[in-house]
Amino acid sequence: MPAHWGWLLARTLGLITLGAIIGHLLGSALVGALVAALGSLAWHLRQLYLLERWLANGRRFQVPDGEGVWPRVFARVWLFRRRAKSRGKRFRRLIREVRASTEALPDGGVVLNARHEILNFNESARRLLGLHKRRDRGQRIESLIRDPEFAAYLQDPGQRQGVELKAPAGGDTWLSCRLVPWGPGQSLLVLRDVTQGVRLERMRRNFVANASHELRSPLTVIAGYLDTMAEDPGLDEQWREPVAVMKEQALRMRRLVEDLLQLSKLESGSRAPMEDPVDIGKIVVAVSREVASMAVKLPAVRLDISSHASLLGDEGEIRSIVSNLVSNAVRYTAAEGSVTIAWSADDAGGRLTVADTGIGISAEDIPRVTERFYRTDAGRARQRGGTGLGLAIVKHAMRRHDGDLSITSELGVGSTFTCQFPPQRIVQAAS
Repeated sequence: MPAHWGWLLARTLGLITLGAIIGHLLGSALVGALVAALGSLAWHLRQLYLLERWLANGRRFQVPDGEGVWPRVFARVWLFRRRAKSRGKRFRRLIREVRASTEALPDGGVVLNARHEILNFNESARRLLGLHKRRDRGQRIESLIRDPEFAAYLQDPGQRQGVELKAPAGGDTWLSCRLVPWGPGQSLLVLRDVTQGVRLERMRRNFVANASHELRSPLTVIAGYLDTMAEDPGLDEQWREPVAVMKEQALRMRRLVEDLLQLSKLESGSRAPMEDPVDIGKIVVAVSREVASMAVKLPAVRLDISSHASLLGDEGEIRSIVSNLVSNAVRYTAAEGSVTIAWSADDAGGRLTVADTGIGISAEDIPRVTERFYRTDAGRARQRGGTGLGLAIVKHAMRRHDGDLSITSELGVGSTFTCQFPPQRIVQAAS
């Protein structure tokens, strides 16, 4: 026990003993001891009163002096209070610095609770979304950003990295929205102005589409004349091989122009319609027959159609998905290998799988194979007539059908391309 508490205990016992002695002399030792104890209690209550008054009105009263052990108690409380005040100042200064830094950020930030209600936002978010502090705090973010794609993203943020949408404040401003965790039961909606990038992308698509459209007519004329020259029996023998090469390259350019036009259409389009069911199994069979009818020696194509379910979407785009995946697999697979095309459907959706035993794709190339004109083996792709746009077309066509394209591969073993379609686009066949 500390010395000052021992001294307080000894003093209290001595006071009670003295009261008992005085009470004994006056005829009742118990009454004397009780009076002494009550006096000691009253003294302690007064010290507590001084402490409470000082805590409640610290600015108007100085720290009480106290007696006995109480000066130590007052000093300890005063020290704790001073430390808490200092920490409060540092905390308020830190809050001011954080607010100043967030206000200086060019990206907007909106703090949301678990129900997507707005708790706070910075100046950039106020400008990008047209928010008002008194009016919009506590409002659900879906009621301010009324976009179906954004609402779907809020329900399942893990399905994609973010979403781009037009700013609700009006004008031609485009925003990139991304939801990240922000403390217990909260999330932070990060907003970035991507208007410049969207405009550049729009200009690029328009340029590619216009240039491809303008190139189609002259290429058709050139290819027609080359066909005529190649079939002319009077053509000099020394010109037959150059004309055949020019004819082949003109055909390749026509395929490239057609792929560019199709890709531009897919990039600028919205979701594919969901009115007409498409028999994807029939398309798979048709594409496999087209491959088998080619004159060149190709790998064996096997079919595994385990479902007669149909797919709601655009028949031309679905055929393009199947055709490009199969063409890509055949192009990178030796004649001794094989290509397997599988279609299945269940409660989780539909799956179109194209697996080959070809050269495979390295791990660093897999994220890039769906880029335009990206080839893992440019020599073989050009030799087989590839344009470098097939997988890019597949990726954008899958997006229009609310699906995902996943790729697994191993060098020297082969690759597997899986197209996963959502359940709402699957129509099960009648039993």
